[in-house]
Amino acid sequence: MNINRRELMKLSGMGVAGLAVTAPKIRSAFAGDIPQNQLADLSGNENPYGPAPLVREALGGKIEMVNRYFYAKQKELVKQIAEHEGVTTDHIVLGAGSSEVLCASILAYTSSEKRVLTADQSYSAIPAFTNGIGRKVVFVPVDDELKFDLNALYSRINNEIGLVYICNPNNPTGTMVDADKLRDFSASMPKNTIILIDEAYLEFSENFERDTMIDFVKKGHNVIVTRTFSKIHGLAGMRMGYSIAPPNISKNIVSHKMCKFMGPLGVVAASISLKQFEFHEFCRNKAKEGRNLVFNLCEQLGLDYAYGVGNFVFLDPKMPHAEFKKRMKMKGVDTARSFSPRKDWARITIGTTEEMNVFAKVFPEVINSYP
Repeated sequence: MNINRRELMKLSGMGVAGLAVTAPKIRSAFAGDIPQNQLADLSGNENPYGPAPLVREALGGKIEMVNRYFYAKQKELVKQIAEHEGVTTDHIVLGAGSSEVLCASILAYTSSEKRVLTADQSYSAIPAFTNGIGRKVVFVPVDDELKFDLNALYSRINNEIGLVYICNPNNPTGTMVDADKLRDFSASMPKNTIILIDEAYLEFSENFERDTMIDFVKKGHNVIVTRTFSKIHGLAGMRMGYSIAPPNISKNIVSHKMCKFMGPLGVVAASISLKQFEFHEFCRNKAKEGRNLVFNLCEQLGLDYAYGVGNFVFLDPKMPHAEFKKRMKMKGVDTARSFSPRKDWARITIGTTEEMNVFAKVFPEVINSYP
């Protein structure tokens, strides 16, 4: 399925005016000293196409709700998500982005005696939060393909591990752990160990139904799956996410989360976006198109890269990260910050077709001009 912008407008039932703001040619969140109309922002892993057109249309008439908590609509959204995931409402916990339910899970299942186990090249907010609340993280290296090394993780399981965090697809590498191996790994865990699987980017993959770990949640395993509306739904600024876990685990997560009420506009947007399947397929195809472009450029330039499935690519530009970022920005493309322990690798978010055309022009120039 390869939907272009004209076809997407037909699918959404909206005209050119309705989609015109969905995909600006060049946009900027961190322009600095670069003129805003010249900077392609490929730094934040946002969906550059924003929310679906019908979501945009609905939000325009809902601004009067922002002074209310709108709890009834929030309960409807939980029911809708539960039906979408094929579970009961007792399995679902809403959060201010998936970050809130991730952090609440850490609060619930770690302590001064219980630690988090994860990879040394993954979503850095998890160890940062864990350390920030005075608890400890145990790291294992990713494997040669920059994937979570399940054997290495398993070898570190002991009574001190309360929670194992696996980001799948991983951020910043984009790599996926084989679903069957992940199921075997999860099934082998001690009964008092929780597996926290962050599927924020899984909806960009081509085998979502095969790769999601929801089936293990339904079977009652000690597995928490988290999702976000920030990525393929294009609602990063709305801060909407949720977890799916067995009811007893979900109840514990709720008791450790901060936000009881979600913003009403986010609730409305999430409710409508769950049904925008054609738009999600459009974004999925555009992400794949952009990944392949970056993969091909890396092959042509002789650069190492991680074969990922998210809406970004992790690559080695063969120069110090600060130098690469500076050179790219001077040519109108902003890239992400540095990620330890591979501090000189770069993460490139997939932008719009127009933004990726800019990237395809300047990326070889930057690589080839470095001594």
